[in-house]
Order: sequence, then structure tokens, then C-alpha cells
Amino acid sequence: MKVYVTTRHKGAENKHQLEALCKAVKSARLHDFSFSRDVEQKFASQKELWDRVRDEIGACDMLLIDVSDHPTGGRVVEAGIAYAMRKPVIVVQKLGVTHKEVFDGIASKIITYKNYADLTQQLKQYDVDRNYNVTDKTTLLIMFLLVGGVIAWGLAQFHMLLAPVGAGAYWLVVRHFSHTMRAFDRVVVFIPLALAWWVVFAWLNDFDILYGFTWTVTFWLLALALLRKMKLSL
Repeated sequence: MKVYVTTRHKGAENKHQLEALCKAVKSARLHDFSFSRDVEQKFASQKELWDRVRDEIGACDMLLIDVSDHPTGGRVVEAGIAYAMRKPVIVVQKLGVTHKEVFDGIASKIITYKNYADLTQQLKQYDVDRNYNVTDKTTLLIMFLLVGGVIAWGLAQFHMLLAPVGAGAYWLVVRHFSHTMRAFDRVVVFIPLALAWWVVFAWLNDFDILYGFTWTVTFWLLALALLRKMKLSL
């Protein structure tokens, strides 16, 4: 997806800011385009310049505008062109900045970011949400659970304890490589955890119910601490 990036531009003065913004877009696995950086042509008139701007916006999939410095000039026109072309307009602003109300009417998404790494993560999530509707996400989750279930069942044929280990390892590997799957943490993270708890609880409960109770309390306290450390949410 090609993103038309527009921010304040005053030669070398704002070059660092522009490059940081473009880098955040690129790090989100999106293709960045900046008119002031990528178009070197000299224009004979404002009409010729804005015709070219319109063509470049038309060639992009969406427009990202940084409003942290409350723009009033060319950037507002660029955002208007993108909106008129029915391109998604992503409004971004630094934490603590209040944008003008006009952007509420044209923005497909308003992102408030702490730093450029935070902006990258939010752009990734926006791209995921934009490309996957509810049906797509449900299908993806069901397929993921089916594969995990097959892996757990196969390992259980060798030893019951291998089932939760395999399911947990599978979940962590897929989560690491797929940003989309991280959105399912609240659903899927319970599956390997509950399976691991139940297998040991059933075994200990045959000896003494107190062992099972002790295991339950200890397991979930440790599990919650581990999830917090790994930044997995319940």
C-alpha cells in the first residue's frame, strides 16, 4: 500500500521530521511517498504544481497528514484532494496536541502517537483492521485453532503433557510472525493455559484435592505474571 506522506516542509529545517515520519510508515510495511522529497521537478506555475500533486495523490492508496503543528496551507489542500478522491485520510498528531475539528470530518483514522515507534505500531494495526473484516478474522481464528488442535492431539498420543506444550509453542511462534494474530490474544491465550492447568490438576487431584487446589492457585498466579512480562494481554 502506497502512502502519500505530508508534513511541514521548510528545507533542511524539517528534513529530519519528514524522514522520521516516512521511516515510521516504511517500518509499518507500507510504501512511503513524499512530494517534497520524491518530486524534483521545477514547476512553472502553481496550477502545474497542484495538477502534479493531484496526480501523485491519485496514484497513492491513502494520505497521511501530520497535524502536530496545526497546518493551514498546502497540507490542508492535499488532505482535501485525497478526501475528494475517496482516499483514506490518516491524521496523526503528537501526544498532547489537539487537532482542529475540520480533520474530524475527513479523517478515516486519527492517531495520537508518543514517538515514531508507537506510530509504526498503530499504522500496522490500522492496516490490519482495514484489510480484514469480521468474517475474515473469524475464519482466520478458526483455522488457527484447528491447526493448534491437531498439533495438540498428535502430541497427546505420545504424552498428555506434550499437548499444552505444543499448543503453547505453536501459539507463540505464530503470534511472533503474524501481527494479525496478536489481536486474538484475549481469546487464544486461554486455550494452552487452561489445557496445561487441567492436565496437571486432573493428575494431582487423584492424590489429594489439596494438591489440586494448591496447583490451581500457584499456576494462575505464575501464568499472570508471565503474561504480563511477555506483554500478552488477558
